Amino acid sequence: MQDSQDAPVWAQSESFPAKPDTGVFGFVDVKGNASPCENLDDLSKAIESSKLGIEYVWTPEHVHLLVPEELDELRPVLVKRQQSWARQDIQDGQRMTVLFGAVLVWAGYSAFTNGHGHWRAVWENPTLGISAILLLIFGLIPWYEGWKVLRKKPGSDPEYWSKEIGEARFDSWISRQKAPVCYGLLAIMLLTGVVQYFIEGGLTWGGKSLRGAGLLKGENIEWWRYFTAPLLHGHLVHWVMNFAALKYLARRAEVLSGWPHVVIVFLLSSLVGGVASATFLPEAPSVGASGGILGILGFLLVFETLHFKLVPRTSRRRLLAGVGLVALMGILGFSFVDNAAHAGGLFAGMVYAGLVFPPTKSPDRPRVLLRDKLVGLLAAAILVASAALCILKISA
Repeated sequence: MQDSQDAPVWAQSESFPAKPDTGVFGFVDVKGNASPCENLDDLSKAIESSKLGIEYVWTPEHVHLLVPEELDELRPVLVKRQQSWARQDIQDGQRMTVLFGAVLVWAGYSAFTNGHGHWRAVWENPTLGISAILLLIFGLIPWYEGWKVLRKKPGSDPEYWSKEIGEARFDSWISRQKAPVCYGLLAIMLLTGVVQYFIEGGLTWGGKSLRGAGLLKGENIEWWRYFTAPLLHGHLVHWVMNFAALKYLARRAEVLSGWPHVVIVFLLSSLVGGVASATFLPEAPSVGASGGILGILGFLLVFETLHFKLVPRTSRRRLLAGVGLVALMGILGFSFVDNAAHAGGLFAGMVYAGLVFPPTKSPDRPRVLLRDKLVGLLAAAILVASAALCILKISA
């Protein structure tokens, strides 16, 4: 890869760990296990037989570890592994499509009969929407992704492998960076989730905790609920999906832009999402961190566009795919998904990035200014206080 200081940090060889002292060749799997090999043929065979993902490889010619896509000799094996996993994804997707498709049909039929033949009862049935979302996530998307991999014929196409190398190095570099603020946000979410679980006594959390600190709307909304509602969730599945999304997006934003902006964007977008929800969905109570999470997603979309040399284009496209997926889930689950909070949070994050960061052709990450740190500390203090108030209110 590039050693020039004009290249982004993830493209510079010294940004990756030094190779181990054992073995002429070798690889490191996703669990961190190093497997030395004596020659390139042994390395290729060992990678082909491994059941785990391959994070790095090393060779005699390089001082630092490489991603496996960088070695021409390994590419046929990598393609073979990708195709094998793609076939498995297709099989799993087909099974899940049959399973959740059957659940979807059953839910639709039950809603239709219980609604005395009214189609509106089918359209507004939450079980139907949840079934459709599960069908999409666990059935259709894996099926499509597997088909897309098998459809590719990369061969020795240099443009294809250049994109693969960039994306692999970027993802690997991101995963190795420290992101303490990301884990701080996750800790808050974990704490409130555990408290909800014990207070509600089950996996559905829309009772006492919703009344205690959720966003209950009306003419006189208690202002503090805008701060506590984003830290609560309606049920375990809601919490798990948001936890996973926050872990990925907050880490990426923190590593690329600096820790203060993650906290600021999450808090600001949560508040804007709450206001949007109260404005456009004034009758339905609301909980969930989705507004803040969508805010970070919107922030990354604009930030990475303004810093287009910092992030591979293929990685930026994944963010757009994420927006499309959220929009589709919002359509399928319109009867219970707070689309107003999602849209408000997304918009707030995009506006923040556009106002704070000017466009640049530099591949470097922006410096974190003193004012950013001060505002970030204030936002972090507000989030911690909100979490404490949230737990106090739902425990009362």
